[in-house]
Amino acid sequence: MKRYGKDFELTEELMDTIGSYMDDDIREDIHGEMAPCTPEEFLKRYLESDPDFAELLKSEFDIVM
Repeated sequence: MKRYGKDFELTEELMDTIGSYMDDDIREDIHGEMAPCTPEEFLKRYLESDPDFAELLKSEFDIVM
């Protein structure tokens, strides 16, 4: 995972912000399926269910998986 072209570790704080952009139903289903997990594991799984979300990650957060 890269942000601004550099490797980085996704924090809980940033994940909370990203989560506010996610589809509520998908987010809650994955939370029930995977918790507890790391923010990066969660985001990777979310992208499997909502691949178009990768565009938002790039445009809003400059995150590329």
